Amino acid sequence: MPPNLEGHLFRNGPAWHNVGPDRFSHWFDAPDMVQRFSFENGRLAHFGKLVKTSRNAAEAQAGHIQFAGFGTSGPHLGTGGSADGQNTANISLLNHAGELLALWEGGSPHIINRETLDTEGRKSWSDESGGLPFGAHPREDEDGSIWNIGYSANPAALIIYHISSEGALYNTHVIPQSATPMVHDFMITRSKIVIVMPPYVASSGDGDSIVELFEWKGQNPTQLLVIDKNDLSQVTTLEMDPFWVFHFGNAYDISPTEIGFDFALHDDPGFMTKDAFAVMDGSWDGAASVKSRYVEARIDLIRKTTCLQESPEFGQVEFIQTDARENLSAHRYALMLAQPGGASEFGFNRRVLVDRTTGNASSFDADEAEILEEHLIVPKPGHLDGFWIIGTSLDWRQGITNLSVYEGLHLNDGPVFKAALDLALPLGLHGTFVRA
Repeated sequence: MPPNLEGHLFRNGPAWHNVGPDRFSHWFDAPDMVQRFSFENGRLAHFGKLVKTSRNAAEAQAGHIQFAGFGTSGPHLGTGGSADGQNTANISLLNHAGELLALWEGGSPHIINRETLDTEGRKSWSDESGGLPFGAHPREDEDGSIWNIGYSANPAALIIYHISSEGALYNTHVIPQSATPMVHDFMITRSKIVIVMPPYVASSGDGDSIVELFEWKGQNPTQLLVIDKNDLSQVTTLEMDPFWVFHFGNAYDISPTEIGFDFALHDDPGFMTKDAFAVMDGSWDGAASVKSRYVEARIDLIRKTTCLQESPEFGQVEFIQTDARENLSAHRYALMLAQPGGASEFGFNRRVLVDRTTGNASSFDADEAEILEEHLIVPKPGHLDGFWIIGTSLDWRQGITNLSVYEGLHLNDGPVFKAALDLALPLGLHGTFVRA
């Protein structure tokens, strides 16, 4: 292990897919487990614990699934009475103002004790914002404050949050919608908030799961909202050909009237509406899976034009990461997971680091039986531009989880450190690295 690598990799994701005799029908529905991988004195230690939201605790006590979720539904399942009644806190983690928060996107964050991983309750920044949808991908500004969004189907609205570096709520701002789009991620630049709204909108009042409330309307455009940070009422709206997006890399101002960003473009939300069901019942065969690719975007706010430069040579891509030291700047490096075999192959088996300045890319492939999880760029202490790439993978053949560390600028050389746990952890979603 690199001698100056000290800290904790925290990861989150759905974990408990069977509750007694019941099985969740959608991958995103299971109660989550927070994993902690600790790097200390040249050694690696792992600890994990299930998060006890009110929903998770009630189902564990009952010994069966009680509530509808993101995709799981049925006439015998309740709604929990509110968004937090269905909250599994199973998507991502935010380390901010001395607290580690487990995030969903339909309800409140949950406070996680970093030492014990115990759940210490819901996080609320004010009486008015308590229980409102709080997204899974907050963005940190230059002053250490946090911006985030949430989406509400009823009433139809987007909610913008701005939270100080000390954890105090500056303000919330509501943008009414005629039909709420599902917005999983968003971006900020130094001067703007950037929200991409695919035509996957809440258009049905029927059904108890979130997926049942939304409909893909591919005949409609994807909309782009660009909002002035200093005056949230100042909104520029642009339209693009329809596409779906889970995750963005980083956004930045090119000029006062131009912005750039990168992301993984999907033709539609089929992974979420089809594949994530099929992997749970064993029917997935890749035949109907949706293509994705890495895209760099340039937006002219005066002419209201968009230029999307696609890079299909990397194959299927997701989980784009950038160096936090380049946050809000025209970043040089973009790290992503890729599947060269395309949408018909399950999971990701290649790590790709793109040098956006030169156009070159380096990569390293997983072993045949490994499925990669999100990898992070972790800056080296005392280095202006050096970094590690750190991430986990599931070896389904051996039944173990691996953790690997790479020299960032020498990804092609393979890992400088690789550890194998003596157990297999459930495939997770997102994580964060916290320095010791």
